[in-house]
Amino acid sequence: MSSTRSAVLQVFKKLHRASHTVFRNDTSALNAARMKINEEFRKNRECSDSSKIQEMLKLAEEVEVELRTGVVQAKIVE
Repeated sequence: MSSTRSAVLQVFKKLHRASHTVFRNDTSALNAARMKINEEFRKNRECSDSSKIQEMLKLAEEVEVELRTGVVQAKIVE
């Protein structure tokens, strides 16, 4: 397996893990996040330009960090 493919799979898994952590008890948000992650990776599946792939990997890493640090799930407490 090439190192680029390995990096793509690694960031794909990191995004899914982050969404599971952030949206743990919110089924609709978790489903939406899963669908969006899968959609974006499928959309760019045929890309073979290594510089473009590196840009997308960097963006995916930034999104993962933003998910973990910037998304707040609120609960209604009566």
